[in-house]
Amino acid sequence: MTIQKIKPVLVFDVNETLLDMTPLKKAVNILLSEEQGFRIWFGMLLHYSTVSNSINEYHNFTTIAAATLEMTATSMHKKVTEEKIKETLSVIKSLQTYPDVIKGLQLLKENGFRIITLTNSPESALNEQLKNSNLTTYFEQALSIDTIGKYKPAKETYFWAAEKLAVKPEEMLMIAAHAWDLAGASHAGLATGFIAREGQALYSLSKKPDFVANDILAMAEQLVTAYTE
Repeated sequence: MTIQKIKPVLVFDVNETLLDMTPLKKAVNILLSEEQGFRIWFGMLLHYSTVSNSINEYHNFTTIAAATLEMTATSMHKKVTEEKIKETLSVIKSLQTYPDVIKGLQLLKENGFRIITLTNSPESALNEQLKNSNLTTYFEQALSIDTIGKYKPAKETYFWAAEKLAVKPEEMLMIAAHAWDLAGASHAGLATGFIAREGQALYSLSKKPDFVANDILAMAEQLVTAYTE
């Protein structure tokens, strides 16, 4: 007789974990006329979101994205208009899933896992992303930190998500392609799963993730084996 383990609530990051950011990367690089433009800008975006946490002065992710994209352009001595920045960032709403995502999420649902999202993106942008990528039906809840005004990887965001789901942090498993997100989740007591997307790496100074896979389908197969077999 097989004894089933208690399945954790699976908490998915969205951008780059589920949705392919390639179109946005190309748009930012074109705007800045710089091959590393996206990487430089995105690092600055994450930096200033944590600054927002530190000084308790919340601006939503879209607002910080626009401000830091302008800063990035200035640092590169590029002139970009507010209109071009807005046009470039709007690409994020039409991102599509990686090929592995739908099959992976379907496998998890078929095996009785509760699945939610937890993202730094504003709720309106998140809902539009899920709708445009045909992901809406897979998630029990689509959670955005916009509600509490505190960005991941602050532990408060993961605690808040646990409250919303009526579970303890240790009954959740955060799945993300970003090591900083998993570091925050682990610090808050969640189990973690790393999706090794192209260009992503683990943070060696943080606790190792409980699961590692190259894509969502492979992650789903690991979780099904771990918790149902």
